[in-house]
Formats: sequence, structure tokens, C-alpha cells
Amino acid sequence: MANVTVAVPDELKKRMAKHTDVRWSAVVRSIIEEKLDDLELLERLTSKNKLTQEDVNRLAGEVDEAGGRHAEAMLRETRR
Repeated sequence: MANVTVAVPDELKKRMAKHTDVRWSAVVRSIIEEKLDDLELLERLTSKNKLTQEDVNRLAGEVDEAGGRHAEAMLRETRR
């Protein structure tokens, strides 16, 4: 098995040190594996994608606008 060194801020290291029962290398290994699984899924989903960057930007804008409208509606609803 290969070794990888991870640098963490001192404050984070202090917090980690309080939990000696946790195998931090296993935690990091698991998180890396999850991230790689997500990236590989994204690659499979987009490998045959015919959208241009312009299409993606337009769709992202539409999603943002719809989300904003939804958030405003929810806020109005909570104020009633």
C-alpha cells in the first residue's frame, strides 16, 4: 500500500488529537474513495454529453433563477 502525506492546520491537528480512538487514515481513505467514485460517475454521465459550455452556463443560470424564486416564495410563506 502506498503512503500519502496530508498537511492539516495546527488547530485541526489539535482537534483530531482529542479523538485517539479514530483511525484518521481510514477516514481520509474513505473520503478520497467517495470523491473518486463521484468523479468517475460524473465522467461516465458526461462522456457522451453534447452540451457546449454555453449550454451549461445557460442551464446553470436558469437553475439559479428558479432556486431564487423558490427561496423567495418559501420566505414569503414563512412570514405569513
